Amino acid sequence: MDQQHLESLRKAEVDLVKPWFRPGMRVLEIGGGNGFQASVLASWGCHVTSIDLPETSAAAMYYPVEPYDGQRLPFPDHAFDVVFSSNVLEHVPHLSVILKEIARVIKPDGVVVHILPSSVWRFWTSLTHYIHLAKRVGRRFFRPGEGSNGSSPKTASSKRDWSILLKRIFMDGPHGAYPNEFYELYAFSRSRWLNVFAAHGLKITSCFRNGLFYTGYAIFPRLSMSKRRDLSRFLGSATWIYVMRPGLQRSPS
Repeated sequence: MDQQHLESLRKAEVDLVKPWFRPGMRVLEIGGGNGFQASVLASWGCHVTSIDLPETSAAAMYYPVEPYDGQRLPFPDHAFDVVFSSNVLEHVPHLSVILKEIARVIKPDGVVVHILPSSVWRFWTSLTHYIHLAKRVGRRFFRPGEGSNGSSPKTASSKRDWSILLKRIFMDGPHGAYPNEFYELYAFSRSRWLNVFAAHGLKITSCFRNGLFYTGYAIFPRLSMSKRRDLSRFLGSATWIYVMRPGLQRSPS
């Protein structure tokens, strides 16, 4: 997905959670990437600490992002007013570990905010996979030199691209840390996430759709936000936003 297109979507989503952020709050962002959303949170007057896996750091950074091991949050107990993540938890293989860590570092009166892809996003991403694939094949046949700096199409990179395309002709493949895209229809569901959060002692105080339609492939990147809002009324919203507070810890079943 085009970076500018992605950032416009992420900005629209993070703006939806602004009511839960106040100037002076200590905020932990998990999965900061290039620091784009952390920079937005900081512009609201929050004291933001953003962390991510070392290999995910980008060349062009909007805000400093500190590396961590993906499991242990390197902070003391009750250190943050808000813990925030955007489209991150679905990629975490040790989900129970990270949720327990979040419950540890959040203040007793703190707020946890997670933005997560919906089952609707998974469904439409699976369908638009074939449009995306057709566009890639078309570019390969009709514009073979595009993006290659004039190098031969028979490079090792090109061979790898064709190998990936062949493997993904029939199925899109999983987006997150799940067996396949079919399982993700369940894994990304609102009811599943509500059960997961409740099992880790987090009490939902608000849960709502982002009201935007988009897929994992930027098939129509020039669609305005107003058009995406209109489409979401008929085609569904791409993400759910979960706002919660720490509660009594229960052992996950």
